[in-house]
Amino acid sequence: MQDTLKNVGYGFIGLIIFIGIILLFCLFINGGLWLSAILYPWLFLISGIAFIICILVLLPLAIFRRTRGFSGVGFYIASYIFGSSLWVWSFLLAFILWGAMGLFIGLFLGGIGVVPIAALAVLFHGNWGVFVQLLFLIIFTFGTRALGYYLMEKS
Repeated sequence: MQDTLKNVGYGFIGLIIFIGIILLFCLFINGGLWLSAILYPWLFLISGIAFIICILVLLPLAIFRRTRGFSGVGFYIASYIFGSSLWVWSFLLAFILWGAMGLFIGLFLGGIGVVPIAALAVLFHGNWGVFVQLLFLIIFTFGTRALGYYLMEKS
């Protein structure tokens, strides 16, 4: 009888821990959505400024051997700005279009899965313009990172 009560107690504690984990995950999603909604307009502005700086300042600096390393570091930093903007936008799109389940699947795939989940959600909803914008942000993110790494290696 005592072993049965002990097993029931362990099961009850396990159930409470499981419910607590689900509750923490829900709070994480709600907090992440709140923070993403606040950060996205700022990240969008910063990404636009970074794009202009990449084109008007860093690209001409990449021509000269003496400033190539500085340009490479600038492109590398800009890639993280583009990447954070892409991730936050994908986080919001995944939740808006596919709800908490789509967002959970994207976060379950190591966090970076939010971007492909958002791209799939946008495709299935027929928002081709938004899909092209996501694709350009992906290209900007990895293109500027590769260019920055290449320029740093060449200097």
